[in-house]
Amino acid sequence: MFSARLLDRFYEPAHVGDLDAPTATATAGNPTCGDVVRLAVEVAGGAIVGARFRTLGCAVAIAASDAVCELVAGQSPMAAQFLHLGEVVAALDGIPEGRESCASAPLAALRAVLRALPRGPGELGVPGQLERQIDGQIEGQIEASRTA
Repeated sequence: MFSARLLDRFYEPAHVGDLDAPTATATAGNPTCGDVVRLAVEVAGGAIVGARFRTLGCAVAIAASDAVCELVAGQSPMAAQFLHLGEVVAALDGIPEGRESCASAPLAALRAVLRALPRGPGELGVPGQLERQIDGQIEGQIEASRTA
């Protein structure tokens, strides 16, 4: 059963579409169920000022894509790297059991688009080891939810 908030985000997503001038765009997919998410962000003044998505997938993937765009708004790219599956699920008032992989596709797109951001002089990206640790935590959360 889907929550009312998840259904609202699925039927009327606020962040679907394209940005006029994205700073970076990336696409990621979920091989488990076939969801594909393209995410674009605009960064200005060290903060994400816009995020838009286009998702080919199920209701959970579309709603989670919308939630990710809202959750990263106003954050620095570094802070956005730490967005995790639990926050996305909470923003949807929960998701059906076993559908965590659907909600993780937008997070994979987020990681990809943040890696694609141009780096200027003196700007540091997320170090590779930390990035792998974050991605590993997402996969661990998905696996733990499957065995729970």
